Amino acid sequence: MAEMNSPKRMVIVVGARPQFIKAAALHRTLKSAKNWETIWVHTGQHHDEALSKQFFKELSLPQPQVTLSPTSSSRELRMGDMMHGVREVIRKAKPDWMLVFGDTDSTLAGAFAASAEGVPLIHVEAGLRSHLWSMPEEVNRVLTDRLSSILICPTDSAVLHLKREGITHVEGDSPHPSRPWVIRTGDIMHDNAIHFGSSWPEIDRGRGRILLTLHRPSNVDNPNLLRRWLNSTGAWLEKVGLEATFPVHPRTANVLENNLPAWRKELRDNSIFTTNPLGYLDLLQAVCQAPLVLTDSGGVQKEAYSLGTRCVVLRGTTEWVEQVEREQSALAHGPEDLDKLATTMLNKGRFKTDDLYGTGQAANDILRCLEKV
Repeated sequence: MAEMNSPKRMVIVVGARPQFIKAAALHRTLKSAKNWETIWVHTGQHHDEALSKQFFKELSLPQPQVTLSPTSSSRELRMGDMMHGVREVIRKAKPDWMLVFGDTDSTLAGAFAASAEGVPLIHVEAGLRSHLWSMPEEVNRVLTDRLSSILICPTDSAVLHLKREGITHVEGDSPHPSRPWVIRTGDIMHDNAIHFGSSWPEIDRGRGRILLTLHRPSNVDNPNLLRRWLNSTGAWLEKVGLEATFPVHPRTANVLENNLPAWRKELRDNSIFTTNPLGYLDLLQAVCQAPLVLTDSGGVQKEAYSLGTRCVVLRGTTEWVEQVEREQSALAHGPEDLDKLATTMLNKGRFKTDDLYGTGQAANDILRCLEKV
């Protein structure tokens, strides 16, 4: 009697909010796959209730077999702790593959650990580029791509970025560390937006408050710049007679607490209503109901696209350039640009979503590709 093949063992590294969301779509597909044994590692990058635990609950993610407790004293020491912890998991589990998502510090820590232990790496959301090296995320994603054996790209432009950097091997052969496998599957976060958003009534879309999110260090660590963004938003809201919901990221809240003691009242007086960080489904529904999204988050920008909501990106660059080309998104290089851009995008009305990010089946496509390795 022929001996049955053992399932392939894969370590999946998560650690921050965007990764939990991406992981949920892949987990729904992996649950029915018999050829994979998965070991989930939570790096502890986001560890509080607002940014971690509630996402596991509402997205029905499996509880990680390993949860790390890195230091919070500095980014460098935290990265080292995460790398060390993931390497320990690899040594004990002896996986066939490691999989990482996106561009956070957890992503790069997992990539370095896989490289050090000689485990081939799968990078979901490969090939994205802002071309802005001052962004930690840009460094993380470029280095992770260089260390990856399988690079799973969400868009054609992501594939083109890799080609320009000399990573050109395309799907067809088995992956090899010296010959990466580049695959274009569609976007895994789009899967989730389609999965959850399909149940919300069309009549409610675009009828809620403006949604505002700010969390990037380049926007919020400088109190004066943060205040300028908020003042510009408040002035625009007064001009158009609208209100905004502002889920406040812990990093942003800390800067406001230290520099503007009465910030909640001041924002409320300017029609900006603050909340604690929202769970994934609540935030997704807020994106769906908003007539316009103002954000510096690439994930929220992309969710706005999936749900047909126009977006002003509060940055001078974006990894999701196709959304700008399709006029679903516009880039505000500074607070002085917000008024004109927000008015223009609001007047355009809702956006008709196309298949830029696929049809909601990216996770299934990823698994089909991995079955070939």
